[in-house]
Amino acid sequence: MGQESTIAATARIYVPGTVTLGRDVHLNDFVHIWGGGGVTIGDHVMVASHAVITSQSHDVNARAAGLLYRDTDDWRPVIIGRNVWIGAGACILPGVEIGDDSVIAAGAVVTRSVAPRALVMGVPGRVVRRL
Repeated sequence: MGQESTIAATARIYVPGTVTLGRDVHLNDFVHIWGGGGVTIGDHVMVASHAVITSQSHDVNARAAGLLYRDTDDWRPVIIGRNVWIGAGACILPGVEIGDDSVIAAGAVVTRSVAPRALVMGVPGRVVRRL
């Protein structure tokens, strides 16, 4: 955890040994980070309340392999660049990389990596313009 970073008392980080926070990162109330696959957050990032960042999930193809979903793991790293703003209630899924200077709008569900300076909105999240 970098200098000047803050984590609200109601925020939760699961598997914290695989989560890295840069300098001046702010995790607000009720943020949940699942770090099993690794989460790296760059400097000067704001994460608004109720946002979810998860690097772990389950295999949607489990049934085809004769498995239950709960018996599978899909752990892929999440990388969030520098000067990123993640809005309230946004969800960042496993394997996603968010480029520097991007904004993820409130409620967006980010399923794919995002280039720098992107404004992402919607479900599923899509780039609506460059910043």
